[in-house]
Amino acid sequence: RTLGLPPEHPHALHVEEADLIVESERPLFELIDPEPTSVQRAIAEHVRELVTDGATLQTGIGGVPSEVAELLAQGPGGDYGVHSEMFTTGLMRLHQAGKITNRKGIHDGYSVTTFAAGTRELYAWLDGREDVRFLPVSLVNDPAVIARNRHMLSINGALAVDLLGQVMADTLDGLQHSGIGGHEDFVAAPAFAEGGRALVCLPSTVEVNGRRMTRIVPVLPVGAAVTTPRHQVDVVVTEWGAAELAGRTVAERARALVGVAHPDFRDALRSEAAPRFGLG
Repeated sequence: RTLGLPPEHPHALHVEEADLIVESERPLFELIDPEPTSVQRAIAEHVRELVTDGATLQTGIGGVPSEVAELLAQGPGGDYGVHSEMFTTGLMRLHQAGKITNRKGIHDGYSVTTFAAGTRELYAWLDGREDVRFLPVSLVNDPAVIARNRHMLSINGALAVDLLGQVMADTLDGLQHSGIGGHEDFVAAPAFAEGGRALVCLPSTVEVNGRRMTRIVPVLPVGAAVTTPRHQVDVVVTEWGAAELAGRTVAERARALVGVAHPDFRDALRSEAAPRFGLG
């Protein structure tokens, strides 16, 4: 049983309002994060350097956000808040470590989310939990609401980023791979929050049919859909570091992104970027 925020969001339905109730013993869907890879650990370490005490956190799905949560739980900082579309096992770990105070400036005292996905331990921990509140996605993902949080910091993934900073996160080879979800909302909104940051995290390479390919690309492939446009992207993080893009020219953005690409691909990326952006 999870809780909302009455009276506007009671998160309850009277039994007489239901037309049909189906009881089931089927176990809840579990989302168990595998052991993080060395690349994911390296990305998480770079992310941790950008998380300040008192930050309000949003984390997406995957090994990197989970590893970031583990590092923050074990580290010396704290006084964090949570405003996240998805509530994860990693965010539970932060609560258990005493790192969450939720002094956010909005919905103080509560971690705010729309849905949970994680382990059975997470679901048992959430049962009847007073300090985690589930609210409608129309509220949780509203950029105007997100931006009211203290030091909003979002951590999301991507499949590829081009040298302009355009993010592809939901299509592969022109086919829909996943939903757009709150990606754009949580990348855009921190720019309007005092001290806000938006981090887009991805490994610098991917293995496709036995061939290693760069995820930092000169241009997105034909048929790719842009999930989040370049003007909303703040920081792109790979295992090689963090590329600060906000407020930079196209040439500066391309140079920063080449700098966090895998070293084996940097010369080719520079060659591609030189005539387009005037890189030396």
